[in-house]
Order: sequence, then structure tokens, then C-alpha cells
Amino acid sequence: MFMKMPSSNWNILFVDDSKTEINYLKMLFQITEAPLIPTFINAAHTALETLAELKDDEFPDIIMVDINMPLMDGFKFATIYNEKFSADHPETRLFIYSTSIHSKDINRAETMDGVAGFIAKPFEESTFKDYIYPQLPKSEKMQSTE
Repeated sequence: MFMKMPSSNWNILFVDDSKTEINYLKMLFQITEAPLIPTFINAAHTALETLAELKDDEFPDIIMVDINMPLMDGFKFATIYNEKFSADHPETRLFIYSTSIHSKDINRAETMDGVAGFIAKPFEESTFKDYIYPQLPKSEKMQSTE
């Protein structure tokens, strides 16, 4: 199914401690035409501090958080994010992603309050079209105007 691309870009925040994953994602954004402006933060607590300092118009449209990180995992990040930020930013979509394909992790991510879904690594260009774009309210508005 063809989806009309947005006329403006979305801000996407990746919270991932893996330098390899971040380098892979940077390369993916260079070779694709995804209408996303990526930001990368390598620690969950740093991401929460950064989000707290952002103005409303700077807040990301999408947040991708890895499950397995030191000090604070993606589930703890999601819980704190939901408590502190989701009410003020209801249009932001939070996804948990991981190389883990354990059903326990997937089920936990998909049933957490404030989490739009679970996405398995590695990312591919189709990941955006299949999982992320349909979750964004802006894409629904675009489709309804066709």
C-alpha cells in the first residue's frame, strides 16, 4: 500500500547505548528518504533530562527507546516518560525496540501504558512505513485529505 509522504519532517529521538546501532541508523537515514529528523542520545536518564528541557515545539514526534541499556532500561524509561511527559505531549509516539524477540519482552512493551508498540531490530526503511508512520496523527490527517 502506498502512503503519501508528509510535506514536513517529523522529529525522531533514538535512545540507545549501542554505538554500532546508532552508526547503523545514521547510515540508514543518509541512504533513505525518510521524512524524519533524527536525534540520538545514548542513555535513558540523559534523554529524560533533555526532554524536560525542551520547549513544546521542540519535543519529538516519535521516541524510540532500546530495552537493554545500563542503569535504566527501556521499560523504566517508558514508565517515567509516561508519568512525566505523555499528558503534555499526547501526539508523541513512544516505541520500544530491541534485538530481543522474547515474547515476554514483546508482550510487556505492547501492553505498557503510553507505548505505541514494539519494533524488532535491525531497522529497515520498511520499518518506518509499516510501524511508525501509521501511528502518527499527522499521517492520518494527510490520508484523509487525499
